[in-house]
Amino acid sequence: MMNKPLLLLVALTFCCCIASLHGFAINTCRCRRTAANPIPPRAVKKIEVTAASGHCPRTEIIITVRNGNRICVDPEAKWFPGLLNTLQKKNDLSTAEPTTVSGF
Repeated sequence: MMNKPLLLLVALTFCCCIASLHGFAINTCRCRRTAANPIPPRAVKKIEVTAASGHCPRTEIIITVRNGNRICVDPEAKWFPGLLNTLQKKNDLSTAEPTTVSGF
């Protein structure tokens, strides 16, 4: 039969192991660094925005480019709003339905 000090040591070790496992999941940001150079609109395939959460304390923006590479972007980058505006205009033009004129 185990003596009380050894049993206590085993229980404390088990608790420490459990606590350390939870510590790894807290900061699971996907972006370690962000791109400094602007990304051309024609290269953008997809934009993902992940809001700050318990897993990552900051908003993350990941752009997938045509060749499949994924690039992290700083949401505060001066060039990023211009990229979004350009892509939005391009999307508005491509989804607009042609108008027809009748009554002539």
